[in-house]
Amino acid sequence: MSAASMADESSAETMRKRDFRLYWIAGAVDQLGSQTSGIVFPLVTLATTGSPAAAGLVGAAALVGRLVAAPAAGVLADRLPRKLMMVTSLLVAGVVMGGLFVGVATGTATLAVLVGAAFVEGLAQSGYEAAGAGAIRRVLPADDKRALSRLEARNHAVQIVGPVFGGALYQLGRWVPFLVDAVSYVVSALLVSAIRTDLTPARSGRTSFLADLRDGLRFVWNQPFLRFVTIWAAGINFTFGALIYFAILTAGRDGAPAASIGLILTVASVGGLTGALAAPAVFSRVRPMTVVVVASWAMVALVVALSQARQTWTYGLLFGLVFLLSPLLGVIFQARVIALTPDELQGRVGTVMGTAGEVLQTPAPLLAGLLVAWYSPTAVALIFAAVLAVLATYTTVNLRQLRAGAEEAEAETEPLPGPAPESKSEPESQVEEARR
Repeated sequence: MSAASMADESSAETMRKRDFRLYWIAGAVDQLGSQTSGIVFPLVTLATTGSPAAAGLVGAAALVGRLVAAPAAGVLADRLPRKLMMVTSLLVAGVVMGGLFVGVATGTATLAVLVGAAFVEGLAQSGYEAAGAGAIRRVLPADDKRALSRLEARNHAVQIVGPVFGGALYQLGRWVPFLVDAVSYVVSALLVSAIRTDLTPARSGRTSFLADLRDGLRFVWNQPFLRFVTIWAAGINFTFGALIYFAILTAGRDGAPAASIGLILTVASVGGLTGALAAPAVFSRVRPMTVVVVASWAMVALVVALSQARQTWTYGLLFGLVFLLSPLLGVIFQARVIALTPDELQGRVGTVMGTAGEVLQTPAPLLAGLLVAWYSPTAVALIFAAVLAVLATYTTVNLRQLRAGAEEAEAETEPLPGPAPESKSEPESQVEEARR
């Protein structure tokens, strides 16, 4: 390799590391702002209307906004310049939250205003996430699993800090969290706009919107590995969502104080953060497929143990261990999904897989409430352990398919743009690491 080629390769990798840091920080700021306002949205609604049902309506509006926009957002993320789409989505959300800040501060925010703001913010978030999912492959540095582990760690850290931060700001004034959220959107937009990597999707011709949508759905369904991950992730989202509500409702029914119940969620998030930070060290010592099988069945055993828990601290400990394992599987699967999916389909594939998980997660709290009302805590925990056992069996049976996913990524994924004349492309490096 010539000195000039080595210099070009080094410069390109340096720029990707820089842009990944901007991508990481922008996402952290955005999520922190959303967590800050999200925790007080129902409190403000309750204070404004006096109706718990109205508070639930606002929460549903945000979810509906995300789900309604998801199909269009996935297609647009593979058509439009992704950086522009991310910045525009963030600024739209910033304007909405800025308007809500004014409404809450002046006492003019009605239920209709709150519902509308939640719905539009959901739309904007869907656009940002779809474009971000499409862009991530372009900014991932060569040590992709380490980078994806840092993304997982960021998400769990924000889940720990955000609600506490939002609650503290709410004590200063009902409007303060919404102002902070509005500012966070603007800051995130500025960070994304500073990314120098070309995030424009690669397209080889124009088709109709519906044809593009069908292509994304068809690609996910026709790829055995992507189909597996979609089903697995949807099942995990549903089960974990229901388990969290099961623990909260059971502990509350047994008379645990609110602070103790909040500790369950905090310990779970700390477990997830720890698992994400430990992922690179685990992958350097254990084969990914071994991690997948062991973690899948270990989660089953932990939830079986949860059936015998009777104190709040035991719920927290077991949940922390369950959430410690889940990021290990998430990093492995996400790395392979990114490697397997062509650049022009990244937005649609990410949206299809994410939407499937969100749709199935929606009824989880209701189901948990019904099960807690009908059955004993032991029986409910064992029901969820059985669901996880089905997922673990599904994973074990599909091991050959999981290994094949790496080979398909090598055969079907085009090289990433940018100078890398004599070096391995990113998908190839991911494949070789996955094989190890």
